[in-house]
Amino acid sequence: MIRRILKILTWIGIAAWFVVILGFISGEAEQVLCNRIDVVLSDTVHSRFVTDPDIRAMFRSEGMQLQGYPLKEINTRELERLLEENAYIRRAEVSTDVTGRMEIRLEQSVPLVRIMPEGRQGFYLDTEGKMLPLSNQFVPHILLVSGNIDASDGSDTGGDQLREIYRFCTYVTKHPFWSEQIVQLYVNRRGEYELIPRVGAHQILMGSMEQWEKKLRNLELLYQQGLSAYGWNSYGTINLKYTNQVICTKR
Repeated sequence: MIRRILKILTWIGIAAWFVVILGFISGEAEQVLCNRIDVVLSDTVHSRFVTDPDIRAMFRSEGMQLQGYPLKEINTRELERLLEENAYIRRAEVSTDVTGRMEIRLEQSVPLVRIMPEGRQGFYLDTEGKMLPLSNQFVPHILLVSGNIDASDGSDTGGDQLREIYRFCTYVTKHPFWSEQIVQLYVNRRGEYELIPRVGAHQILMGSMEQWEKKLRNLELLYQQGLSAYGWNSYGTINLKYTNQVICTKR
């Protein structure tokens, strides 16, 4: 019986010790100053829109001197909101630890295609279809779409034309062959598309985006069976406008 009471008292003592220690740690944590800020950027291979110095400059421009301030006075949720206001930052996570270290983990937007409307300011569409402004410090090597493009509705994702361009470019970028062969799209005044290839001096007339997957399959068959036999420069024009046939005009 005495042994059991001693055991219970021992556990009570241990629990009380933990409460004291946790209270001490909690009190110490409230006094911890921010002494280090680490910025971790993802997708730096495909996106270099923002850098570590950019983030620190952003805080300075907002009058936020974080280092040297108690961590308990820093609103990490507000920092995340501020960071995500940057068009090039898709997601931000800010965390701190008891050593005074703050980690800012940023997921950047990944550009998919560069849009250059005739007579208007250009922009990017990212991999989620969001419109991004052009950057002065980073020029990604991605598909280019130029010509008569309507981007006048002012929304984040543009109108029907931009949505079909986004779907087409997403497919092309992920395709093992077309991602290497198609480098640019041009939209003429009739709203018809011309594909500009990396290899070959031919002009590819796709017409509308209607059944574009079938048109690309027809073109791929031509590349495999026709151009490989007769040469990449045998034809001046390849017409894909009619989904059931490919019309080639010799140079």
